[in-house]
Amino acid sequence: MAAKKERGRFSLRFNISDPIHLATVELLEKQPDHGKAQYIANAVVFYDTHFADDPQPLRAAAPAIDRAAIEAIVREILLQETRHSEKPAAAPAACPDAETTTAPVPQERTPEPEYVPELGEEPEADAAILGLISSTMEAFRQGR
Repeated sequence: MAAKKERGRFSLRFNISDPIHLATVELLEKQPDHGKAQYIANAVVFYDTHFADDPQPLRAAAPAIDRAAIEAIVREILLQETRHSEKPAAAPAACPDAETTTAPVPQERTPEPEYVPELGEEPEADAAILGLISSTMEAFRQGR
C-alpha cells in the first residue's frame, strides 16, 4: 500500500443501510461545519479508552419485555376493539311522531391499571416495540 499523501486526512463513506452508520451520519450532520473532525476524534478516543478490549462496535440490544407489559398491551388493544364493536353500525332515522326518551346513563368503566416502571427502572417497551406488537395484533385480526 502506498504511503499516505497527507497524514491526518481521511475520506469516509458510510453505509446508509446500516442503522449504526445511518445514526452516525445523522449525528455528524448536526455538527457545525468545522466541528466534525473534533467530534469524531472525541468519539474514537472515548471508545478506545472505555472499550479497547472489545474490537467490535457495541450493538444496541432490544429491550427485554416482560409478561406484564405484553398483557397490558393486549388488554388495551382488546379494549379498543370492544369499544369499536359496541358502536352501532348506523343511527336509526329520527321519526317526528316518536316519543322522545332519555338515553340511559352510560356506566363508567374502570380502566385497567397500566404497567408503570419503578423509580429508576428503564421502561420495558418503547414506542417502536409497542407499534410492532400492535401491528402484529392487527395482522392476526385481519387473518380471521
